[in-house]
Amino acid sequence: MIATQTAMGALIVGLCLLGLWQDRLLLENSRYGRRLVRWFGEIGGRRALCGLLVAGVVFGILLALDVIRPMHWTKR
Repeated sequence: MIATQTAMGALIVGLCLLGLWQDRLLLENSRYGRRLVRWFGEIGGRRALCGLLVAGVVFGILLALDVIRPMHWTKR
């Protein structure tokens, strides 16, 4: 059985890669994308979005490879 954090990391990577592929759609049709364009301009907004999504890809890979471990609370 696949570990939960591996599945979560793979899902994060997949969604971030999908976002990188559809970056123009996100910038034009989402409230946060339009805000990025308003703050940074068209080119800067695209760079900011791509930077955030690449950071998400790196985080997802590290989570899936068990380098980053989620917090586990002790049960009482």
